[in-house]
Amino acid sequence: MSVNLLQQLNTVSNPNGVGIPVTTYASEMQKILTQQLTTAPNNELSSLNASQSALTALQAALQSFQSATYTLASSANWNSVSATSSDPSAFTATTASGAQPGIYSLQVTALAQNQTNIQNSNFASSASGASNFTSGGSITITPPSTINGGVPQTVNVTANESLNSIASAVNSNTALTGVAAQVLYNGSSYGLEFSSTQTGTAYAYTLGGTLIGTGSGQFTTTNTGAANAHISLGGVILKSSTNTFTNSIPNVTINVSNTMSTAGTLSIASSTSSTVAAVKTWMSSYNSLIDLLHKDTAYTPSTNTSNTNSSGTSGPLFTDTNANNLLSQLPAAVSQIVSGVSSNLSSLAAVGIVESPTTGHLEFQSSSGFTGSGSSFTGTLPNGQTMFTNALTSNASGVQQLFGIVQNNTASTAIPTSGVLGNVSNLLSTYLTGAGGQSSPIQSDLNSISAQETNINNYLTQINQQIAQNVANFTSQLNALNAAIQQSQAQTQALSALLNGSSSAGSSSGSSIP
Repeated sequence: MSVNLLQQLNTVSNPNGVGIPVTTYASEMQKILTQQLTTAPNNELSSLNASQSALTALQAALQSFQSATYTLASSANWNSVSATSSDPSAFTATTASGAQPGIYSLQVTALAQNQTNIQNSNFASSASGASNFTSGGSITITPPSTINGGVPQTVNVTANESLNSIASAVNSNTALTGVAAQVLYNGSSYGLEFSSTQTGTAYAYTLGGTLIGTGSGQFTTTNTGAANAHISLGGVILKSSTNTFTNSIPNVTINVSNTMSTAGTLSIASSTSSTVAAVKTWMSSYNSLIDLLHKDTAYTPSTNTSNTNSSGTSGPLFTDTNANNLLSQLPAAVSQIVSGVSSNLSSLAAVGIVESPTTGHLEFQSSSGFTGSGSSFTGTLPNGQTMFTNALTSNASGVQQLFGIVQNNTASTAIPTSGVLGNVSNLLSTYLTGAGGQSSPIQSDLNSISAQETNINNYLTQINQQIAQNVANFTSQLNALNAAIQQSQAQTQALSALLNGSSSAGSSSGSSIP
């Protein structure tokens, strides 16, 4: 037992004053040994845990930036176009990836419509009351061949059956006929309307049966035939069973809503807005990664100026080589001059994307310059986003070459091999998957930390076992000592009693008178 431990145990009070307080001594010994022997390894374990969490977060941020880089590298995200209608009240259009710029003359000459058959006779005074079909009969609906093979469906009508009941019977067969029925009120009486559930001539139907006709007890209908939508696109007449024309222009959907007396214009032009948004998303992912690296590799000096021995605080990756290397290599990768591109498009700065000297963020250049400590710029700079859109408009292929966009790629992601994105992709791959047959540096760090944690935990297990054994031995010794003390006390008391008895006898004998 160390002298220090004995000194601390000697300070333990014994309020009973008899024997040794075994439980208190053993508890204090457990606490003192645990503090002396486990504080350092537990502190080291805590530091390793912090580094492990920081490296895991860094790995996730690198993967997120890699994903953003692959997304930006696909030409599918750069060749976007938008459609503009000269008369939105008559037609609109939407574009999908692959749509090509162009200007088209377009006129809507007819809209698609359902076939409808409306009763033109007075057959009921209420929807749910008795109808005027005094003899009953039947209604037969023959659908187009595209629905249920064109097999007719017959609805039998009983005498004076209500219009609501007849409509319900018709609608129970809608899946087989493509026809729905509804009760209408014209202000004085009720009647029936039949209509196809889809527009276009392909969904025309015919009505028959004993109740369809002109005889007594029957009703006649006013027929509005099914019709297709018609447009004239560049002088070519196109038809659609709906008011939507899909791929009449490849990767363009046209929706019509009104007829036109004269032709209008559909303009499909390159759009820079989606490309700007994609670049901003990529820059945001980069900035999040840079912020994380700055935070976890930072050292903050102590604010206690009165104590010269007071140390500052450091981030969990302050001494991590990989994290610190990334902090310098990432900015170099995005700011590198790209060869083989025209001189006015050889870097991100040439298209308005610059690095902030205060935060390290990538951002579109502000016309007022950067603000912050050390900034003394006065004047006006070109707006970065305007520079970027102008470059896209005037030389889209050059801008894509600068970034290293993978051309003719229809997928939403691609792995770049050139340009700025190629530089970034190569760097990220090195740190995430390794290079030259070597394993990933980040994963190697994590594996090393995990191994160190295992060793420390094994060491702590052994130490705690040894402490428990030492406390058990100490407790046993104290109990034995207490037993010896108790035995000694008993012997002392017996001897004292014996001595006191002998002394009393001697005194009595000496004081007697013969």
